[in-house]
Amino acid sequence: MMINFDVRKSVQYKYIKYKFKGECFRNEALKNLNEDEKEKILIKATKKTRKITWIIIMVYIPVTLLFIFGFVMNYKYLDNPFIKWYRGVLESVFPLINGDWGSAMYEKRGTFLTIYIMLLPALIINAAPLFIPIFITADIVLKNRIKEITERGFENER
Repeated sequence: MMINFDVRKSVQYKYIKYKFKGECFRNEALKNLNEDEKEKILIKATKKTRKITWIIIMVYIPVTLLFIFGFVMNYKYLDNPFIKWYRGVLESVFPLINGDWGSAMYEKRGTFLTIYIMLLPALIINAAPLFIPIFITADIVLKNRIKEITERGFENER
């Protein structure tokens, strides 16, 4: 079962739209396009970026696991201050995860939120590098789409 997802609500679409508005100010051929054509360009660029994003994620996850198991879990690097901090963050949530979460739903939510807040710095360090290649890919895909549109536009004028 495939879930329909509105591409216009994604962060990638909003980023591509932001970059496209900047390109529209600089490019005369893009200024002459109507809103429907601009929307089609944005949706096509977003869909292509999403496909490439899945490939990037499939490469990024093994690299992250290699980092975690290769450096953090390796006894050779225990003297490294960053590894000490990272392991400390991960080990600080073990008592919360294995402990009593409470009987009421608000207690369970509070425990989950506490765990999330404690892990947030490590999650940011693990996930932030993923956005760099995704945004670079979005820029490249958008520039290629704009190049196609401008070349097609100039060919139509001839």
